[in-house]
Amino acid sequence: MNKLALKQSPQTLTDQILKFILTKKVVHYSDLMDYTGCSRKTIAKYLKQAEVVAARYQVSLIRKRGHGIYLAGDQSALLANIGVTAPYQQESEEERRLDILTMLIKLEKPILLDDLAEHFYISHSTLERDLRVLKKEYNLQYQSTNSGIQFVGLEKDKRMLLGKVLQKYWGQKVTQSLKTGQMRRNFTVPANFFQYVDKETLHQAQQAMQEFAELVNININEYQYESLLIHITIAFQRIKKGEFLSKGEEHQAPALIAQHTTKLVEILTRIFKCEIPQAEVAYLNIHVMAIEDGYINLDGPDSLRPKLVKWLKNSLREYDEELLKNLGLHLIPALSRIQQGVFISNPYLDKIKTNFPVAFDKSLELALELQKEFSVRLPENEIAYLALHFESFIERSQVKLHEVRIAIVCSTGYGTAALLKQRIQEKLPTLEIVATLSVAELIDAAPAADLVVSTIPLKLQGTAVMTVSPFLSEKELELLQITANRIQKDKYARHAFASLLSPTCIITKTKAANKEEAIVQITQRMVAAGFVEEQMTQSALDRERLASTVINEIAIPHGDLKNVKKPVIGIMTSATGIKWGKDTIYTVFFVALNRQVEDEMDDIYSYFYEVIQNGAMLRKLRTAQTVEAVITLLSD
Repeated sequence: MNKLALKQSPQTLTDQILKFILTKKVVHYSDLMDYTGCSRKTIAKYLKQAEVVAARYQVSLIRKRGHGIYLAGDQSALLANIGVTAPYQQESEEERRLDILTMLIKLEKPILLDDLAEHFYISHSTLERDLRVLKKEYNLQYQSTNSGIQFVGLEKDKRMLLGKVLQKYWGQKVTQSLKTGQMRRNFTVPANFFQYVDKETLHQAQQAMQEFAELVNININEYQYESLLIHITIAFQRIKKGEFLSKGEEHQAPALIAQHTTKLVEILTRIFKCEIPQAEVAYLNIHVMAIEDGYINLDGPDSLRPKLVKWLKNSLREYDEELLKNLGLHLIPALSRIQQGVFISNPYLDKIKTNFPVAFDKSLELALELQKEFSVRLPENEIAYLALHFESFIERSQVKLHEVRIAIVCSTGYGTAALLKQRIQEKLPTLEIVATLSVAELIDAAPAADLVVSTIPLKLQGTAVMTVSPFLSEKELELLQITANRIQKDKYARHAFASLLSPTCIITKTKAANKEEAIVQITQRMVAAGFVEEQMTQSALDRERLASTVINEIAIPHGDLKNVKKPVIGIMTSATGIKWGKDTIYTVFFVALNRQVEDEMDDIYSYFYEVIQNGAMLRKLRTAQTVEAVITLLSD
């Protein structure tokens, strides 16, 4: 058997020894010493206690030289009752799995699955299921051989696993001192978790973090504070037991130790009253540097933020400035954390996946693109946090779609304008009035509105105008409602079309000389982005041979919808023209739709027809220099 070295109460250890003997039938001192990690003298003491417990159920504990240690008598009552007081029978599935995880971390040799299952009094299939759950939830790595299974990893990997356990189960509350009025964080863990986290160590770690946070001039957010506190707690619990990081485990540690790290080490040395090895200092430095990277460099001259925002614009199908800002603020420290091996938990993971599936899918797509661009794999917890930003964006977009923005222009003074505004708000409350202007104010700056309601005749470029009387008759109200409904329908259609545009499937200034080159180029771009199958290229070429898809100076090629994985409209532009059979075209719209957008198909094609009949827009498209310019033209 294997040395367990589990910290247990005397009663618990006595019960475990009895259960071990009940399972193995006959054992020896060496088996019990190996099983418990206790000395022969300590085992003898616990056997005396076990003998007393067994006697209560008319069972004798026999120690016979040359034969071993075993139980005599009817053991059914003992087995039934010892199960009630034994810890593993009282544990939940999750607690048992955590015990399995910590046991595997502590074992120095492989352990047979049968022995592991017997130790926890579970079946072989239950153990295998527990191991699968641990691998999925905590990324537990182990290897299986003829000798059994054994944890695979270094000391830093053990700490990372224990940190994930701690992070999942501890709670935080903020308290205010009655004397000073100062606000302080206070972290606690459930009582049954003190076998994994020593209460005194956690208290000392919190004391150190509070001093550190007050001393340094860094805004430490919740993720960073929690991650560093977990690391300190786990690290010093391991250090107290003589478990140190070996040289080379610092995980890409910077050559120079940050000034803030030096301050933290001084605080920890004083509070824990021990010297901290250099490898441990280097690992602490990683966490401190992750905090500094996420805070100091955010808006500095070498900031990653502008580059990241530019990349996000080219990678996202649709966005607004707030989404770009929020994703940037989250991703900069997140990328730093992950590159440094620092991970966070997300207690809302399952709820986010269940309640916001569309947002989570968008977040997952972005995570895949991030992995390609930055060679960093975002864990599911981080992806779920990003999904919250996407959900906010989706809800903002839906609100905007429902709103028709109106500006009121009145030449007879603010009194009349206020009356007109009040009447519209009362009769048509779904309309959003964004401005009330005089003629002079209108001349200075045109309002950002879908419709201008004016008491004087106006003619504006690109904005609908409705002329009404200052008192707004019932007939005018009815006409205003009809006009607003039409504008709203147009906005829906434009949004439905724009939602199918992906920066990865737009090519400007193409060098394609003919339709074959153009179709291959655009479809291969769509294949690489994961929107269509490889067969789409040949399908579109075959379709084009049957009949040309040219309309005026644009082409609308398409292939078999069975080759569409996700609906998208690919776009290709050329300022010089592409030879398309007998014609020359300047813009290609590759339409790849399927049943996923069946309910929106009318809106999509309604706006698409407006686009292809808009000569001015098509002329701007052919000369667009950037992907962003194409999306702006087709979305605004």
